[in-house]
Amino acid sequence: MFRFDETFREEFKENWPSLLIGFTALFFGFSAPAYALPFLYPEVIQEFGWDVEQATFLSSVKYFTGAITCLVVGRLLDVTGVWIALILSIFIGGLALLGFLWVESLSYYYFLGVLLGIAGPGAMVSIFVLVARSFKASQGTATGIALLGTGLGGVVMPLLTAYLIGELGWRMSMAVLSCGIWFIALPLLLYGLLRIKLPSENDIHPQIKNAPIVPKTKAWTHFLGVMRGKNFWFMAIAFFTITVVDQALTQHQVLIFGDLGISTAQSAFAISGIGLFSMIGRIIAGNILDTTSNKGMAILYTVMGMTAALAFLLTNPVVLIAYVVFRALSHASVMIDGPVIARHCYGNNHLGLLLGIFTAMANLGSSAGPWIMARLFAVSNSYDLPLIIFVILSLFSATCMLFINPVEWKSERKAKLLQTQ
Repeated sequence: MFRFDETFREEFKENWPSLLIGFTALFFGFSAPAYALPFLYPEVIQEFGWDVEQATFLSSVKYFTGAITCLVVGRLLDVTGVWIALILSIFIGGLALLGFLWVESLSYYYFLGVLLGIAGPGAMVSIFVLVARSFKASQGTATGIALLGTGLGGVVMPLLTAYLIGELGWRMSMAVLSCGIWFIALPLLLYGLLRIKLPSENDIHPQIKNAPIVPKTKAWTHFLGVMRGKNFWFMAIAFFTITVVDQALTQHQVLIFGDLGISTAQSAFAISGIGLFSMIGRIIAGNILDTTSNKGMAILYTVMGMTAALAFLLTNPVVLIAYVVFRALSHASVMIDGPVIARHCYGNNHLGLLLGIFTAMANLGSSAGPWIMARLFAVSNSYDLPLIIFVILSLFSATCMLFINPVEWKSERKAKLLQTQ
């Protein structure tokens, strides 16, 4: 049953301004490049004669850079706070989109991937920490709502990008997409910096009565202790593997549709449909994690495998609709898994560092996925082999998630139950 009790309502009533700003930052600063890039690849392949691997390697550069960025930003957040990191990340993303006006070589093209790798993942980690420090019982649901910014972007940006490319060409289209950053996202973030005080690491949520007290430790001492437990490694492996699948499907989906004879316009509508359903999927997935933690996450990872399997039959309209729905839910869950499951296991102690590390693992997977799919496509001249492999990887990730023990989440639920008796 969907949960939205009094505790949830009080948290949302108190913290909705931060949630709204985070939503806006993700819509304009994260979604524009994320959902525009798949439409960019066919254009640069046609103009420059690059092959599929060269064109899509931009996303690998982006996510590999993002892995490094997550480590830096994660630690920075624990020290300086959220707003400054968000402003810098979104600003760099705007510069990257403008930079596509001057692409003439692969090296410069990949340089823009580096900038995008600083901007997108940096913004995402910052939003995760913003939500985790403002919400507790409803963290998963609140994270899902914040990520509606990327969901709405998934609806709007494919259609807008396809239209702009048709009217203005791909260079000017990318520059136009940056306008929301300059005129909406950055002003709202400056308002947040000046007017909204977020809880620091020292005064975040008070300890629940009867819950075990976690002693305060230095950041790297805490991290080394975390690494000794099985939870860390199962989470790291699961987050890496599932994002291999997720971003391979995301970055290649226009090419996969085209390989099946589906037009660019039809692809744009299908991808927008994924974005539309993922808006609901983010809230559903977040609520599932609030109530079932790692077990629910394992089910959602299995849905990712079902998505890859359905990709074989997308020319069937019924299968295409099922693909859109399952893809939306599975993509939404992958964006929520790290911040929620990490706090379920470790609480709020040095959360910025931990989320930076886990998001870095996810970004490494996101970097590897599109390249792996491109290489397998080059070898087999078909998407069949990589899709089979990605079904297996999704099930492997689900299995890893079942071995995780969310001790903090169990402790909070037990303490809450004792308080109600």
